[in-house]
Amino acid sequence: MVAKSKERLKTNLKLKVLLVFFSLSVVLWLLINLSKTYVSDVEFKVKYINLPIDKVLQSTPINLLDASVVSTGFNLLRYQLKSEELVIDLKALAYKSGTTFYYLPNNHLSDLKAQLNVDTKIDRIKQDTIFFNLGINISKKVPVKLVSNIQYKLGYNLIDKIYLSPDSVSIIGPKAQLDTIHILNTKQLILADVSEEIQQNIELQLPVSKQIAASDLMVTVTAKVDKFTEGSFTVPFTVINISEGYSVTTFPSEIEVTYIVALSNFSKITEESFVIECDFEQAINNELNYLTPVLKQIPTLVSSYKITPNKIDFLIEK
Repeated sequence: MVAKSKERLKTNLKLKVLLVFFSLSVVLWLLINLSKTYVSDVEFKVKYINLPIDKVLQSTPINLLDASVVSTGFNLLRYQLKSEELVIDLKALAYKSGTTFYYLPNNHLSDLKAQLNVDTKIDRIKQDTIFFNLGINISKKVPVKLVSNIQYKLGYNLIDKIYLSPDSVSIIGPKAQLDTIHILNTKQLILADVSEEIQQNIELQLPVSKQIAASDLMVTVTAKVDKFTEGSFTVPFTVINISEGYSVTTFPSEIEVTYIVALSNFSKITEESFVIECDFEQAINNELNYLTPVLKQIPTLVSSYKITPNKIDFLIEK
């Protein structure tokens, strides 16, 4: 029994020794072979730099290059496991026609090789020509339009218009794309139950194109809000264009003007703020038996108004 155990132990030991030597042989074989030089196809990522400042890419150029590479097995294995990046300098672009430019990578192998391991040589780039569609980069100023849904508290409203700062922005990008843009909308501003001054920053809805940039990404919205109240005056009116030799007596001789104004501006409105006229000649020409009062002067602070009555009876006397 003991003899069999010793025999089994010797056998296992021999197997382990053989396995170690085999493993060392494999490693040594790999080291010898990976240190040799080979020719292989390698795929590289591409990064473009130094695009002329007045130009912009109108379409995305290729982002991968296939190359025939001469290097050690170690380097080739590394390139296969992790894709390396080659930088292409667009200062070397050549003009073809229209908006088309091109780059010949095989004419710049020394520049490309300098970016790789010293033991690596690029023999040839399989894509012999890389084409670029370049547009002219221009700047254009466009107005900003507010998109909003603003609900005011009962009895409150705007005193003046809503202001945007800035009210226009500069956009920069390809001329062909900028020619289609005439206005920039804001994202929607939603406010409810507003009773105080509005001052909000709101983002712009910029074009989805990554080739277009804007001088501003948001604008400030400001507006004065106040409580509105009703006022009224009894205002005399003037009858104009009365035929020579005639006089006109009206019934009534005054008109009531009812108006809506912001509470802060209420004291600024006076009876003299309103001027009302009735055109006698117009009534005669239209064969009317009444005069029509018209407000010829209305304060800009007034948001709405009405006059009572809207027809004036009259009596003609020679």
